Amino acid sequence: MAAAQKFAITLLGLCLLCDLVLCQQASNDSDVTESRTFGHHFLRRISFALVPGAFVVGVITTLLAALTVVSIKGLGVGVILLVLAIGQMLSRALPVQAAAAYAAAPAPVPVVYSHSHTQQPVWLEKEW
Repeated sequence: MAAAQKFAITLLGLCLLCDLVLCQQASNDSDVTESRTFGHHFLRRISFALVPGAFVVGVITTLLAALTVVSIKGLGVGVILLVLAIGQMLSRALPVQAAAAYAAAPAPVPVVYSHSHTQQPVWLEKEW
């Protein structure tokens, strides 16, 4: 935020300076010569410096946008994990009313398997 404020103040100062130069040139159209500091060459230098400055501002904006996207993605994953953790805590803490309807399952039915009458029968239980 501080960098944006510095940039805005610098841009405002630059605009005021250019306005001062242009107004000075318009009011002094008589025999006064241009100064080296605030004359035509100054505006040319500013116009040459404007392109690299705009490039730097564009790069910084792009990097901030990428950082914002990555941060929002991390925030989304964190929120999803938080919701899952809260759901797990609530499922363990709250009593379940539906579990009483499904009381105990009946015991498995034993199946008798016997090959001969001399041996004891073999009891096989089927697990469903």
